[in-house]
Amino acid sequence: MKPEKLDQFMYAVMKEARRNSLMELLDTWEISESEYEEIKEWFWKEHKVNL
Repeated sequence: MKPEKLDQFMYAVMKEARRNSLMELLDTWEISESEYEEIKEWFWKEHKVNL
């Protein structure tokens, strides 16, 4: 199952790719560390992509 905030996360990453801090990026887009971990797990399980 696709994580709830996956679309928001991907949009944020693409738009803010030049930022220095991933945690600042996640905070800006209101994505918690646990939600980010869920997103990472989903990418690995579904596509074998390690973020």
